[in-house]
Amino acid sequence: MFWRRKDSLTLAIVFKKILKLITLSSILIISSVLAVVAAEEKHLTLVYAGNMPDIGTSTYGTYSNLASLLDTLRAEETPTIFAFAGGSLGPSPLSSLDKGSHVIDILNTLEPDLMTLTKREFSYTEDELTLRSYEAAFPLVCSNIYDPLTLNNLEGISSTYIAEKNDIKVGFISILDEEVVTEYLLKRLQVIEPREVIQRQIAFLRAQHVDLIALTYAKDRDYYHTLLADNQIDFALRVLPTSEQNSAFQQASKIYSVATRAPFVLLKMHWQADSENKNLTIDVPKLNRTSLPEHPSTSLLVKKYNQRLKRLLNQQIGVWGNQIYTSRNLVRTQEIPFGNLVADSLKDYLQTDIAFVNAGDIRGDKSYNKGAPITRHDVVTELPFRNTITGLLITGEQIKKALEHSVSQIQDINGRFLQVSGLSFTYKLENPINERVQTVLINKEPIIPSKTYTLAISNYLANGGDGYDVFLNTKRQQTNSQKQPLISDIVTHAIQRQQYISPRVENRIKRIVK
Repeated sequence: MFWRRKDSLTLAIVFKKILKLITLSSILIISSVLAVVAAEEKHLTLVYAGNMPDIGTSTYGTYSNLASLLDTLRAEETPTIFAFAGGSLGPSPLSSLDKGSHVIDILNTLEPDLMTLTKREFSYTEDELTLRSYEAAFPLVCSNIYDPLTLNNLEGISSTYIAEKNDIKVGFISILDEEVVTEYLLKRLQVIEPREVIQRQIAFLRAQHVDLIALTYAKDRDYYHTLLADNQIDFALRVLPTSEQNSAFQQASKIYSVATRAPFVLLKMHWQADSENKNLTIDVPKLNRTSLPEHPSTSLLVKKYNQRLKRLLNQQIGVWGNQIYTSRNLVRTQEIPFGNLVADSLKDYLQTDIAFVNAGDIRGDKSYNKGAPITRHDVVTELPFRNTITGLLITGEQIKKALEHSVSQIQDINGRFLQVSGLSFTYKLENPINERVQTVLINKEPIIPSKTYTLAISNYLANGGDGYDVFLNTKRQQTNSQKQPLISDIVTHAIQRQQYISPRVENRIKRIVK
């Protein structure tokens, strides 16, 4: 019996040990299963598009191509978010007539989850943007603007937005560049420095338990890269300025861009849910935008708008007597024949001593062959802003300051560069800013600093646009008309009078090279 009892005790001990091992193994297995569940991978497709002000045929992809891509992606099992980057309400020939309303109409058929804002959305003032927000069936988002009238964001604009698809939530923070106030002469809107705004929005979005946080912007800042490196935001979406579009296909780490030459990009996202380290990976499939099929309903809508524009503007008004180029790089860095044509038209209309046209007003970025017809559409394409003519009384000293401002950012291909009439000047790019202009001649005579001259310019420049504060301290020239005509109309009538148009470079602007 003794030995039997001992054997029983031994068996009991062994059984307990086996049971303990089984329990531990079960716990480990269950823990492993829970860990797998906790680390469940999530998938998202994000379409980012923007910088599409021209709804017509594009070499780089159209709204109709984009609509077909969205239809295909939305039919897949993986949820799709479509974020429109803006940069499209203006300027364009049709926007000069309806202030971008047609773009909103087309976007409504594409059903974006949200639209963020860039400077171009303010081409036709704050109030017009509010009207566009009422027309949109999707939210317009900008995080760092303040309107004293509402004591909040601009009416119709959201400060942040969370896009939800299935069980996925993505929070968007949208930053606007502060230059918009001076470039578009906004009267009341204030742009807030983004650092504090972004931190506040990040805290808000995290409290809403979003899966991912995206930052959208145009002007690059080192601070944004720090936010990415510190995992405060998960990825960034950028609208590339025109001057940087050669790098449109070179995506930085977790920063994905659109530009005129690459108006939409496709992002395939994967990450670990409920994990402190999400292990977010983003693939960018190669996308042949122009090979995408035309979307029937979107294509029909675009066609109707283009037909309407043709009926209004396809009247021939003249013929080009020589080859004409209006590329952005040329018009913002040197004298060009088309710039001379516009400036001469203003000078002749008001019969002034001189005329200035800021290069940022000339937007066609096109070429015209010798012998090609000139239409109203061509003029509005080149001059899409609804600026009117203004006459000023200005001293020689003030003219010199304006010319210094004109060449102060020429390396950046800035829109403040002036095309001129009745005047010629030389400058040295190597000299310090405000010391670059060397000689100035008006009607072939040296400028007299104390003498008062008459100047024809746009109302945009007269009101200090593009940083031309010097024009704010001048007197307005008296005119017989209460309402001045549009600059595009003045140029159109000048072409109609001449019929055969052959403007040429006349050494009005000359760089002195050491």
